[in-house]
Amino acid sequence: MAQSSSVKQIEADAPAGRLKGGLGPIGIAMMVVATAAPLTVMVGVSPLIIGSGNGVAAPLDALAVGGVMLLFSIGFVAMSRYINNAGAFYAYILKGMGTMMGLGAASLAVLSYTLILIALEAYIGVVLQNTVEDFLHVHAAWWLYALAIVLLVGILGYRNVEVSAKVLGIALILEIGVIVLLDLTILTKGGESGLPVTPFHVSEMLSGSPGLGVLFSIFGFIGFESTVVYREEASRPERSIPLATYIAVGFISLLYFVSFYCEIAGVGADTVKETASSHMDTLYLDLVTTYLGQILHDVAQILLVTSLFAVVISIHNIVARYKYVLGGCGVLSEHLAKVHTDHASPYVASVVQTAVSFIVLCAAVLFGFDPVTQIYALGAAAGTLGYMVIVALASFAIILFFARNKSSAGAWKTIIAPGLAFIGLSAFLFVALSNLPALTGSDGNMVNTLIVVVLCVAFMLGAGGGLIMKLKAPVRFGAIRLQLE
Repeated sequence: MAQSSSVKQIEADAPAGRLKGGLGPIGIAMMVVATAAPLTVMVGVSPLIIGSGNGVAAPLDALAVGGVMLLFSIGFVAMSRYINNAGAFYAYILKGMGTMMGLGAASLAVLSYTLILIALEAYIGVVLQNTVEDFLHVHAAWWLYALAIVLLVGILGYRNVEVSAKVLGIALILEIGVIVLLDLTILTKGGESGLPVTPFHVSEMLSGSPGLGVLFSIFGFIGFESTVVYREEASRPERSIPLATYIAVGFISLLYFVSFYCEIAGVGADTVKETASSHMDTLYLDLVTTYLGQILHDVAQILLVTSLFAVVISIHNIVARYKYVLGGCGVLSEHLAKVHTDHASPYVASVVQTAVSFIVLCAAVLFGFDPVTQIYALGAAAGTLGYMVIVALASFAIILFFARNKSSAGAWKTIIAPGLAFIGLSAFLFVALSNLPALTGSDGNMVNTLIVVVLCVAFMLGAGGGLIMKLKAPVRFGAIRLQLE
């Protein structure tokens, strides 16, 4: 009885505010697709898949990753009805594998997404610097642009999520418009040597470095959990979240499959691998110039900035909501769970994340870190690796959860599909660890080892903190799980 009363007291002390919003399936799906940043992937990642991976088989890489993510989404959606907060993967892992594993995953998720966010904020600073110099011939340091973006994203994060959704929606429609226009032009006119069939040969899939091809394709699916992250801000979440998940994953898979193929056809299947290797920074924008002209090249260059801006907004919102949930559970400061009375947003968590980005970027500038080869490359690689661990754990947690909780959803949704996804995700993770130097762009064993150690420490800090809480504050520890029931 005493413990029950204490639990009720903790719940009574928790912030009464809840996040609010009217996001429907399309709005939520846009958040996911914006996080995937299609134009950023086409400009910055597709040349890596083609040049460093398995060449013309890039479309099949997109299908392979998309297929695994769709399998994962089946179990993800089936379990989403049992998740009633914005914790996403953390909540899945906690319910399936226990509170300490869930807290470890939450700690790893916050670090991973923060690393990706700061990496992208540095990268958009460089892209903005180059774009302003090209169009206005005005020079300013990259970090001034990066810090300005951090502050602007912080203002949007402070407000209701629907404000961010509108900004993301406009940017997303424009960037996808350019990609689709280029695809249609190439398919209509024919590529450099017609429309090749070699990209669909299984033998091509196994050529070159297929592991790296698949690995780099995963970049285009980061932010997959956005559907559940916005649960509290969704209208009719029991309907919106499943629809948004399938729409987002299906659309991303199809878009990359078609666009990678058109890129290969446009350059020429016989020469695209060599061209991608030698013109990695300009391959896609050069293709836009060739088929759509200089004006649309300039438009695409500007939209690359908006694409990056969209993904920065989206990831900032994800991290803020993780901190909001962890604050509400008593794992982090309860102040992080405060909800703005007017905007119904996790404004304190958003402000804290803005401060973290600002401070880390300032420190990186003071230490003289290169924004692309050091901040972006290492931050994005480390964050992506941590993200892959979380998704694999979430897939396994789904299996364990339904093994203990019988469901009418059927074996396909609760065991088979998530089991196949876990096998695929584990294989991707093995490839990532085996090719870490290629992923990070660093041949130094110390750097790559440090990345793995930092991610492990982040997980252990969360799990270890949970263990300490269980021993010293068992009632609060029990209340964490209670809030998810």
